[in-house]
Amino acid sequence: MNKFIVLLSLVLCSSTVLSENLVEVKALNGKVSIYAPKEFGAMPASILEIKYPSSRRPTEVLSDSTGGVTLAFNHTSNSMQPSQVKEAHTSISKMFHNMYPSAIWLRDEVIVQNGQTFMVMELITPALDTKIHNIMYGTSVDGRFLLAAFNTTIEQSKKWLPIGQKIMSSLTLKQ
Repeated sequence: MNKFIVLLSLVLCSSTVLSENLVEVKALNGKVSIYAPKEFGAMPASILEIKYPSSRRPTEVLSDSTGGVTLAFNHTSNSMQPSQVKEAHTSISKMFHNMYPSAIWLRDEVIVQNGQTFMVMELITPALDTKIHNIMYGTSVDGRFLLAAFNTTIEQSKKWLPIGQKIMSSLTLKQ
């Protein structure tokens, strides 16, 4: 019985360690660099179509095998210069506060990270059958608005939220 408990503990610990093995991922043709779990891959089209209606589909989405933990990049057609990040934050934050009046807000600020200015919004929002913990970073890339978002269900947040925070803190732009 003791051998079983030791073996089970080793398996559980090793799966936690494996999920934290982050590798550099390039997005948007190398313009964005971020560290993500090596087991993340492109979200399958079948899940992508359900999770993101075509009118709101991000440019690129990586996910775990369940699709419940995602890292999405949406390089919009909206014009934005780096000097406009603070102004955009004010507008986008107001829009999110109106869209999700029941959201629990954890962060809503503008920061400088890795030499780049980002708007950061971290909030918990309602979904169809659960709640979603969102960490969103917005900035300017090639004169257009880029939104990068890490999302996890509340049920998976104990495992994934610390990893998501590491992922988002690694976001770097190559301009």
